[in-house]
Order: sequence, then structure tokens, then C-alpha cells
Amino acid sequence: MDTEDVILQFEQYLRHRFAERRTPVDYVSDVRQFRSVCQKPWREISMQDIDAFVEQQRTSGLKSATVRRRVAALKTFFDFMAEESGDLSWPNPVRFKRHAGKAEQHLPRDLCDDNLERVWQEIRCTRDRAWFALMVRAGLRVGEVVTLTASDILDKPEEGRPARIRVCGKGRKERVVLLSADAYAVLAEWLTERGESPLEQLFLNERGQPLRANGIEWLLHRYGSQAD
Repeated sequence: MDTEDVILQFEQYLRHRFAERRTPVDYVSDVRQFRSVCQKPWREISMQDIDAFVEQQRTSGLKSATVRRRVAALKTFFDFMAEESGDLSWPNPVRFKRHAGKAEQHLPRDLCDDNLERVWQEIRCTRDRAWFALMVRAGLRVGEVVTLTASDILDKPEEGRPARIRVCGKGRKERVVLLSADAYAVLAEWLTERGESPLEQLFLNERGQPLRANGIEWLLHRYGSQAD
């Protein structure tokens, strides 16, 4: 299949998955950037080709966050290609930990209400608004968010009583967290959109698999950058 046709199909796929978000624009641009330096047939692209591309991107002076996004874009693209070909055994040449490297570490800082509101306004995905509300309103850590299951929602809010969720924290210590009515409303909206799933995890990615901590961290970084 012609490269341009493949990229256009990938763009349509992204626009369906990420409506009203910049992801299609960014990811398509990233794939085109890769294609400009590697013209091998898609099936012949190896992990070493991705190595070379990442090294070229880093030596050109790009920020590590941009390189990580391009790696994420390529990983998504090759997953898409495998699905479209019907051959799910087609190995993805992207190894996120190998190619993306460690995220930049920043000193923790308190965010004022205005900054939180700006980030909130950038989040239009129902799922992301739900986990963000849990982190901001209930103080959950990223690792605690990704381990939540539907059965961890113990009680819905009732008159005079807030909603309760069970959280498994560090050292597998459990605690019960109370949710305000507005925080639970955001979570309930995601539960409706999520629907039934054979998986227990509360938050799933676009492929119906459990959302991972590095995925949330990447999304937080992106939303924060957009809000600046």
C-alpha cells in the first residue's frame, strides 16, 4: 500500500479515537518525520531503525518530551498497521522503554487553582477527566489510579453521605477515600462511557487494555504543556 494512503488511513483512525484532541495532528506529523529519514518497506523496519531515528532526533537538539511523543506515535502507528493487516503477530519495532528513555524529572511543586483550572480545560477526554479528578480531588497517586477496579467503588453518593472508593496504596495497604459529589459525577460519566469490559481495571486505553502509569504520566505532561 502507498505510504501516503497508509498515513491518511492512520490519521482517520486517530481522528476517530481522539476526537477534539491534537493527537492526530501531532502523531501524523511524527510519522511523516520518521518516514522522511527511513524509506524502507514498513514490514522491514527494525528496532535498530527506530534506534537510529531516535538518536538522530536527540542529536538535533529536540526536547526529550518531543522525542518521547514521537516514539509513542510510532508505536501507535505500528500497532495500527498490524491491526489493519490482520496479522497481529507482526512485531512492533518500537520498544517504548528502550527508545523513549526516562521522562524528565522535575522537582515537585504545588499548583495553584488557576493552573489546575487551565490544565482541566485542556482535558476533554472523559476518561482523562475522571482520573485527573481522582488525583486532584481525592489525592490519588498515578500508581493508585491504574490499579483501581470497578469493585473498588464501594458506595455511590447519597444524601448526607459521600461516595467511597477503596484504594490500594504503597505496600499494598488499603484505605477508603471519600469522593465529593462533583468528583464522583466525573467518574460516573466515565463509567457510563466505559461500559462493560472483561477486564477489572477501571481505566482502559484506546485498545481496551489497562491504562498504565507511564501512559498517565505522558498525558499529564502533554496536558500541562498545552496549558502553559
